[in-house]
Amino acid sequence: MDQRRMRGQAKAWTGIGFLVAVMIVAPGPPRVAGAELKIAVVDMQRALNDCDAGKKAKDQVKAKFEHSQEALRHQREDLDRMKEDYDKKALVLREEERHNLEKDLENRSLEFKRKYEDFQRDLKRTDAELTSSIVEELYGIVRDYGQQHGYSLVLEASSGTLLYNDKAVDVTDEIVKIHNTSPHKDHAAKRGGDKDKE
Repeated sequence: MDQRRMRGQAKAWTGIGFLVAVMIVAPGPPRVAGAELKIAVVDMQRALNDCDAGKKAKDQVKAKFEHSQEALRHQREDLDRMKEDYDKKALVLREEERHNLEKDLENRSLEFKRKYEDFQRDLKRTDAELTSSIVEELYGIVRDYGQQHGYSLVLEASSGTLLYNDKAVDVTDEIVKIHNTSPHKDHAAKRGGDKDKE
């Protein structure tokens, strides 16, 4: 897996519910046969959720969409009540009345579906806008951490492809700590420098 492909994966992965596999290959001379392979594991989803910037982004998303989410919940409850009322009266209603109620329910259901889909689309877009730069920063920190500590590989735990790892090799907490205390732009700049060299 080359560096360009890894960067593409990291950019594609954004926010609360999006997962990618990340593998960092530390530069250096080829290892001789039998040399120790030093491996670490990072849960990028947890790193995003636990770092201060990630928590702030999550709060911003929640604040922006809380009202819309509540409105959708009320609309869903109204639909459920209408459906329940229709089920109780359907057998005694005249055909025209039943048809009108069915049409009204259908229209309201379609309207709710449209609003819900719009809500989900806006939510994902906003989440991506607020978290994409944080993901970039975390990626740069992971890469720098891997290089500085002599790791051959850093694997992404939340990708769904990692079946098992010893907790001793999980450095997620370290990555979160570094992100909370370091100038993040330094990592982004270094990563940009790598891109220029390709």
